[in-house]
Amino acid sequence: MSGVYRSLAGACWVVGLLSMVVGAVIKLVPALYQKTPVSPRGILVLAGVLFLCVLATREMERPGTPPS
Repeated sequence: MSGVYRSLAGACWVVGLLSMVVGAVIKLVPALYQKTPVSPRGILVLAGVLFLCVLATREMERPGTPPS
């Protein structure tokens, strides 16, 4: 199960980092902001949620952590 947690945390971290970069680029380039159907704020919120997923997954990975 530890391998699954590590894979999930790694995937969430990478996708969160990519979405943060994409959100910043869309925010800084007005031409991209007009062409995309999503807002930069929405992308940055997604990045925050993914980073919270990483924190929660790492907490579950620790031995002796009872599920709540």
